[in-house]
Amino acid sequence: MKKLFVCLLSLLMVVSLAACSSNNNGGGSEGGGEESEIKTFTYSVGGEPTYMDPAKCGDSVTAEIHNEIWYPLFYLVEDGSTANGDCIAYEVSDDGLVYTFHLDPNAKWSDGVAITADQYVYGIKRCIGYGHAEVGYLTMITNYILNAEAHLDQAVADMDDVGVKAIDDFTLEITLNAPCPFFVSLLPTQVFAALRPEIAPEKDSEWSSTPGYPTTGAFVPVKIDSADEYILDKNPNFARADEVYYDRLVAKIMPSMEASQMAFKTGEIDYDTSADSSVVNDPSLADSIVINGNVNYYMNINCIDGLEALQDVRVRRAIQLGIDRSAFVTALDAGDVYYELYGFVPVGIPDFNGDFRTNADADHKLVYTDKEEAKRLMEEAGFSETNRLALEYYYNQNSMHDTVSAVIKEQLKDIYIDVTLKTAELRTFFDDRSYGRYDLARNAFSADYMDPWNYLELMAIYNDSEEYGTHFGDETYDAMLFESMKLEGEARFAKLHEAENYAIETACFNVPLFGYGTVSLQKPGTTGVINNPQANHIFWFVKCPE
Repeated sequence: MKKLFVCLLSLLMVVSLAACSSNNNGGGSEGGGEESEIKTFTYSVGGEPTYMDPAKCGDSVTAEIHNEIWYPLFYLVEDGSTANGDCIAYEVSDDGLVYTFHLDPNAKWSDGVAITADQYVYGIKRCIGYGHAEVGYLTMITNYILNAEAHLDQAVADMDDVGVKAIDDFTLEITLNAPCPFFVSLLPTQVFAALRPEIAPEKDSEWSSTPGYPTTGAFVPVKIDSADEYILDKNPNFARADEVYYDRLVAKIMPSMEASQMAFKTGEIDYDTSADSSVVNDPSLADSIVINGNVNYYMNINCIDGLEALQDVRVRRAIQLGIDRSAFVTALDAGDVYYELYGFVPVGIPDFNGDFRTNADADHKLVYTDKEEAKRLMEEAGFSETNRLALEYYYNQNSMHDTVSAVIKEQLKDIYIDVTLKTAELRTFFDDRSYGRYDLARNAFSADYMDPWNYLELMAIYNDSEEYGTHFGDETYDAMLFESMKLEGEARFAKLHEAENYAIETACFNVPLFGYGTVSLQKPGTTGVINNPQANHIFWFVKCPE
C-alpha cells in the first residue's frame, strides 16, 4: 500500500478522474508495468474553503474537506451523540473538573509517526496563542479549560499552567475552570486536533495550503485548488484504514447549487453536499435525498454600534413582529424541509425532558406576526408612512438566500421600513459580518453539539473579541448563561429558557426566521456516510454503487 500511495502521488497531474470510478492507470517501470486501480468518490463543496489548519477551520464549507483529513478525539454521529475517534476511553474526576483521555496506541499520522498526547497539548495551546481574532472556535477552549483565557496571543512555551497536559504518550489530561456537563461534546471541534510543531508552526497556517503535509485522518490532500477542486488520497496509516473503501476523494468546489445539482444528475459527482431544497419536489431525485442538521436561520441586528434606530428596542421588536414566517416556508417551497421558527434554538435540541423548542413554544412563542403592533412600535419610535426607515440587509448570494432576502424586503415594507439588499462573496461577507459592517445581516447556525448552550452562547458578549467588537448582547444575558452552568438537571434547562426569552423577546438581539435541515443528494444505495447535526458529512467509510 505504501508503494501504491507514492505511485498515486506521482501520477496526480495525469490521472483522469470520473465520479465513483475505478481507473486503470499504467505504472511502474518504463515500457509498461503493473497496473493499479484507483477507486474514486467525488462530491461537491458549496463554496471556496479556507485553511485546512484546524485552528482556522471555522465554517461549514471548509469542514466538508477538513473532516476527511483530521481524526478527532471524538466525532459526532447522526443522533448528535459522540463516537470514539482517537480517544478509546476516558474518566472524569468526582468534582467534574479533570478529564483523563486514553488514546489509541495504534493510531498514526499519514507519515507513520504515532499520534500522541503531547501533540494534542501542542495543538490546543497553539490555538490559544493564535487568539480569538484568528480562531473562530477558540471559545470552545478558553471558556472551559483552566487558565486558557489568560494566555491569549502568547507562545506555547509560556503556557505551563494551562489545564492541558500529557501524562504519558497516550494519556491526555484536561482540567476545566468549572464543571461543564457537555464538555466531551465539544471535543469533535477542530480546535482540539493533534498537531506537530514541525508541520504546523505557531501563528502560521500557510502550510495547510500546500498539498502533501501529513494528516491524522483517512485522507491526505495531494491537490489544493480552492477555486476548482481538492484531491485527497487515502492515508494507508489511518487508524481505521481497513474500513476505508476509496483510494481517492475529489471535492469539487461548486458555489452554485444549480450547477452542483446538474453535476449530480449527469454523474459528474456522486454526492452533492449542499443541494437546493427545491430538489425535494423533483420526483426523479426522490431516492437520492438526504436531510440532516438542526439549523436556525435568523437575521442579525447591529444593536450596539449600528444605526441609532436599531439601538431602539422598539424598532427591533417591530422588525420581529413585522415578518410573517410562513412566507419563507411558502417561498422556499420544499415540503417539510423548512418550518417557522419562533425562538432562537431550533427543533431537535434536547430539553431536560423532550425538545427545547417544542417545550418553549408550548409555553409561549417568543416571536410571531403582528403587523399592527409592529407599526405601533415604529410610530412610537418616530417612524411612519411619510417618515420611513431605510435599512440595508446584507447576505452572500445563492438561490436560497436570494429568496429569503426578497421576502424580508417585501414583509418589512408593511411596517414603514424600506430595505436595500446588499451581497458579497462568501469570505468578504463573513469578514464584514464579524466586524459589524451591516444594519441587518443573514445568519444561520447548525449544531456543533446537542445542547441549547451551543446556540444561546452565540448572543453572549463574552464571545466577542476585542478586534471584532460587540454588535449585540449585554451583561444581563451573559449573567443568565453563566448562572445556568452552576445548576444541574431541570433547573439548568429552566435557566436556559429564561435566557432565551430575555435575548429574543425582551432585548430583541436578533430575528428568528425559520429552521431547517440541510438537503444533500447521494446515489441510491450509497452507504457509510456519517451525517450529523452540524449539517456536514464524513466520508471515511462511504461506498456507492458503481
